[in-house]
Amino acid sequence: MDVTTTWVFLAVAGCVLAALGIHTLATGRILLASKRRRAKLRPRPEGLGQLLMGLFFVLQPLPSAVASPSSALYYVVFFASVGCLVAGICFRMAAMIPEDRP
Repeated sequence: MDVTTTWVFLAVAGCVLAALGIHTLATGRILLASKRRRAKLRPRPEGLGQLLMGLFFVLQPLPSAVASPSSALYYVVFFASVGCLVAGICFRMAAMIPEDRP
């Protein structure tokens, strides 16, 4: 597979995931989950997690396209994308915590 094809695939996947996150944040409904799992997830952290993970997929190919690996901009964009991934995973895990407290 060509590098350009990979970049386009990552950008499209990121945009779809970000669109799902924006839909979840705006409407408060989760689209892609089973009914059992949908009832247990809190929509706001789930939507924010989807949005941040989509941003990771969009930012991932940018460091090599924007700057050479020896520049500081390369590392800033790379670590920003990794930070979005970690924060997205944390928000999606937080969405699984039930709202009712004993």
